[in-house]
Order: sequence, then C-alpha cells, then structure tokens
Amino acid sequence: MENIFRPNKWFVGFCALLIIVWGGLQFVSNARLTDDARACAADLLTWEWPGRNWSSAAAISDASVVRRSDTDAIVRVKGTQILTVAPAGVQADFKNSKSDRVDFQATLTFYRASNEWVLGKVELE
Repeated sequence: MENIFRPNKWFVGFCALLIIVWGGLQFVSNARLTDDARACAADLLTWEWPGRNWSSAAAISDASVVRRSDTDAIVRVKGTQILTVAPAGVQADFKNSKSDRVDFQATLTFYRASNEWVLGKVELE
C-alpha cells in the first residue's frame, strides 16, 4: 500500500507554530482574567465607614485561575486585609488609629456575558 500522506518539515513547523500561538492566547486570556479578579477583590474589600471612623484596605498578593470554560471561570485570590479603627473625634489623621491585618482567601466566580467576564459570586474562605 502506498503512503498518501507524509509530513514534511513545513507541516511540522506549521503545527508547532499553531500550538505556540494557542498557548500564547491561553496565557494572555488567563492573565487578563487574574487582573480582573485582583481588581474586583480589591474593590470588594476596600471600604470606608466615616461615621464610625472605620476603614479597610486590601493588598492582593496572589491570583490564579482554578478552572475556566467558555461560559464561566473560577479564580482563587489571596491577600491581606487591613482593618483600621480610628479613635472618636479623629477624622482625617489616622496616626492614633488601631489596625489589624487579616489574611484572606477568596474564590471568585466569573460568568461570560457578551465577550466580557462579569463577577457572579464571591466565597471567602
């Protein structure tokens, strides 16, 4: 029986290039999703309550994609939340304030809506 198809160096090179481009696109897509997750987590955990002189700030240290499909994605975010309580009567100066650091880990679920990732669920662990 005669061999009809024999791959040559051009076909192998094209397949290798195709795999490299696909891997690059996956890397860029995951990087964009982790950046969105970092921004969402920081926005959720950064707040201020001026009436009680309480505030919170979040420092995100790590974000990684756990699972991603065409319709949804799960991203795990780790960081530190800094809770600050200022004494009564101190409005803008937080020198005498008391602050606590709390390590947190959150799982963010994103859903795809018209080619954009939208935050759907947050679970703190």
